[in-house]
Amino acid sequence: MLLDTLTLLLLNGVVVALCGVSFILNTAFNRNDSAGRIWSLAFIAAMMVTIASGASQSGQMIWWAVVVANVALAVAVGSVWTGLRRYNGRSRGFWLVTLISILVLIATLLHGEPAGRWAGAAELWIGLSVMSVLGALEAVRGRLRRNLSGRTLAVALWIAAVAALVRAIVFTVDGVTGAVFLTYFNTANTAGLSLCLVVLMTIAAAALRAQQASGSAVGDLTDGIHSAAGVLSAAAFVQAATDHLDRAKSAGMGLALIGADIDNLPEINVAFGRAAGDEAIARFAAKLRGGAPVLSIIGHRASGRFLVLAGAASAAEARALAERIQTTLVDEPLKEASLIRLTASFGIADTFDHGYTLTALSVAVNTAIDTVKVSGGNDIAVELAAVGHAES
Repeated sequence: MLLDTLTLLLLNGVVVALCGVSFILNTAFNRNDSAGRIWSLAFIAAMMVTIASGASQSGQMIWWAVVVANVALAVAVGSVWTGLRRYNGRSRGFWLVTLISILVLIATLLHGEPAGRWAGAAELWIGLSVMSVLGALEAVRGRLRRNLSGRTLAVALWIAAVAALVRAIVFTVDGVTGAVFLTYFNTANTAGLSLCLVVLMTIAAAALRAQQASGSAVGDLTDGIHSAAGVLSAAAFVQAATDHLDRAKSAGMGLALIGADIDNLPEINVAFGRAAGDEAIARFAAKLRGGAPVLSIIGHRASGRFLVLAGAASAAEARALAERIQTTLVDEPLKEASLIRLTASFGIADTFDHGYTLTALSVAVNTAIDTVKVSGGNDIAVELAAVGHAES
């Protein structure tokens, strides 16, 4: 059954309204959910788009409705990106959304009423593509890097970015009456794609908001200077590690930073539930506390990633420590998922190669962990200095 353009626009509007009202009401009960509030703004702007677009699609075109629809759509997509930035604990970046929205407004007004509902269309779609790309990149970094909902949002935003950019190019080259534009990039097809993406992104955003509200993003909750897993929080670890490195530098003592990242944690969460994922993180932290040297410091970087700063006379000694921790992980399976035994990807960097700067050591450890992840995980990698020895 083929649906006409007005029917698809109506369905799209109903879906946006239902998803938006539900999301906004749920967010209203969480006072500290700043990312949710920004995404609520995105839904409000999207509902304005559907109303304005409906008015411009009616028998007699209403010029002001085209202007409102263009600016509101820019704000809606931009708010998705800024909400992702806020979820990752970064600045909102509203200045860029405001700038693009103003440029879209100017472009629409310059094309003027004679251009009808296509006034400023190409400029709008290019702006949407830029903000969608930024959103897709933000959805795979920081706290969202290993989150399944973040990956879902990234995929949806990449699709939106490509669709908007290609539509702008075809519109500019082929024109609104061109065969390619009318066949593949007409309003009906765009409304159908928008409907699918809105549903997908709403589900993903709602899952992220629920995780944040319930504190299920383990590693972000703190109890004093400790994370919820019982080791130093990320901020406390940075302070303690920086102090240890400064004193070790003065004393000429070698230290090693060992990073450990639980393998397949997102898949454990999906397959066995959040309780199994929380158990994996808690048990991993307990194994680190039991296996690391007594005078070492252990930090919870984020979710399933931990750091251990310990004294080491050589890289071989640091690797032996990592191997001991790795061996203890598989001693017993998870209670919540009795068939699963934990494995982790380990990365090691020492002060002999990378100096006594925590930033340099952390970058090296992350690189080593990523190397292990690419090769399948459950292994240990030692990151050596790129050229010679690092300055101390």
